[in-house]
Amino acid sequence: MLAGGNGIISWAMQYVGSGLTALICALTPVWIVLINRITGDKTHISWLVILGFVICLIGQVLFFKDKVSYFDDPMYAWGIAAVVLSNILWAMGTVYSKNHVTNVPPLFAAGLQMIPGGLLLFVVAALRGELVALNPAPQAINALVYLVLFGSLLAYSAYMYVIKNLPATIVSTYAYINTLVAIVLGWFWLGESLDINTLIAAGFTIGGVILVSKNG
Repeated sequence: MLAGGNGIISWAMQYVGSGLTALICALTPVWIVLINRITGDKTHISWLVILGFVICLIGQVLFFKDKVSYFDDPMYAWGIAAVVLSNILWAMGTVYSKNHVTNVPPLFAAGLQMIPGGLLLFVVAALRGELVALNPAPQAINALVYLVLFGSLLAYSAYMYVIKNLPATIVSTYAYINTLVAIVLGWFWLGESLDINTLIAAGFTIGGVILVSKNG
């Protein structure tokens, strides 16, 4: 979840906007339902779940239909693929964390995950030569402090706690809020495009995800 999910998506967002990234990541509950099925969950998939999948697909098609030319840039295409991969890895980690029985307290387990995950990303960054060019701007340092305090200590620890106490499909509904917040903040703060087509695509995607998560 940390080295694979967060690490890969951090690389991808050099080439993919935050709003689009969040829209793709809204599919987390869909991946969780599919991974649950692949790993042995024999629960019957209702027609509402199938309808949710179709609505999600429509939302993604609506978003990308006017952006096909963007894929002429190979880095954009790789960025999209990386976001999807990171989303799947995060969903896999969520399912595993939910189903893996352990006596380790969930908040302590979150810390145990952060240490090797951070070390692995540190090694990858060093091999990529990123440490040589390390010269963070003040805004980057502020962002790092924010992510440490609110992204890691608060949000991720809370996520690991609720995974152990609620069904994974319910836990994953955070993706709805994340998507809307990221799209709006990307438009307000970063000047990313927020047209009617994006809003409609987001509506279809989130609506489909709600159907899947509530009936999966």
